[in-house]
Amino acid sequence: MRNMTTTTRRSIATVSAGLALAAGVAGCSSDGDTAVIGVASPQSGEAAVFGVPVDKITRAVVKEFNELGGVDGTELKVVTEDEKFNPEDGVRAVTKLINSDNAQFIVGPTSATFMATLGKAERSEVAIASPYSGIVEFDQKSNPYTFRTVGPDTFDGLTVATNMWDQGFKKIAIMYENSDSAKSTSMWVKDAFTKLGGEVVEETAFASGQNSYLPELQKTMADKPDIVFLASSVESAVPILREWARMDVPGRWSFIAELAVPSLLEQVGAEALEGSFGETAIGADSPAANHLRELLVDEYGEKKAEEIFTAPGANSSYDAVVAGLLAMYAGGEATGTSIADNLHAVTDPGGVPVHTLSEGIDALDDGKTIDYQGASGPVDFSKTGTAPADYGVLQVVDGKWKTVEHHTGKELFDLATSFRLGE
Repeated sequence: MRNMTTTTRRSIATVSAGLALAAGVAGCSSDGDTAVIGVASPQSGEAAVFGVPVDKITRAVVKEFNELGGVDGTELKVVTEDEKFNPEDGVRAVTKLINSDNAQFIVGPTSATFMATLGKAERSEVAIASPYSGIVEFDQKSNPYTFRTVGPDTFDGLTVATNMWDQGFKKIAIMYENSDSAKSTSMWVKDAFTKLGGEVVEETAFASGQNSYLPELQKTMADKPDIVFLASSVESAVPILREWARMDVPGRWSFIAELAVPSLLEQVGAEALEGSFGETAIGADSPAANHLRELLVDEYGEKKAEEIFTAPGANSSYDAVVAGLLAMYAGGEATGTSIADNLHAVTDPGGVPVHTLSEGIDALDDGKTIDYQGASGPVDFSKTGTAPADYGVLQVVDGKWKTVEHHTGKELFDLATSFRLGE
């Protein structure tokens, strides 16, 4: 879609305001001056480590956007619902935001909720973005109203598998919880590792909430794997790793992104996990990442800002919100349709590189085509609405998670293509 001058956008806003008096404009209040941005992310429970930062980042970015004038004077308001890392609660949260709050843009659903609300987004003409849903099937079911700022689970699998192979491990075991995310990532770890030439000697599935995981642990360790990949929630991982420590058997661990968090080290004991590996979508060394940090410091103070900035998915969350708001601005109205129509226009390669809302708005006001370069990577959306973040290999060093390797989204895409994963 073409980029509009300020005069053109204001003309559209004037027409929209007139229509609002007659019939009401979805997403706006009765006076036509307020539009709702929804957050549907885990605000409680163990997944809050992912979900709470989405809320904090969204509020800081929306505040900045409002201070820059919003969409031709339309002020944005953030309404947050607890998605609870549960698809039933998540669907209720998204439905409430759409039907009761008139939200036009919703950020933060985890995988199961995101996949369950793809159709609702399109029918309601509400944009929904996830900063951490890696479900591979999204690319077959997406629509113009849904997008994500993280790569598919194939990228997580490749990051894990190539690291284990490069570390010299040739024989691995996999333990995974019976959840969509854990099963999906584990499948891609196995696919990539075997194509590298390695051997998966054991695959052990387990249910969450067990009193003991000793039988599963004994089965996993029976063939003495060089390393074990564990894919689960923190709630399940803690008793598993505590029982492993009590078994006093040799073992190395590699963890899914959900486990590469400080709380795992705190609950299990960092000393027991020294040298373990993890992976996660990480931030790029970019002006956008620097601006995010500054924005958070201004809003929450240095200590809280650092906690939010280093949270899993923080950079991807920031990019989802900024890309959506720039698309709104380019379309001249605070609606989900404006995002759907303009998301590629503000992020595709070829335009003037911009790294902040302010830079993007100034360039759009000058009638320029822009290319948002984000905190998580280049934010280049595929035709199906996936913009892979950069990924990092983490390791527990001196009791803390440290990034020891960095892969760009493009590198992983090329690698996934060469490996022909899933075939």
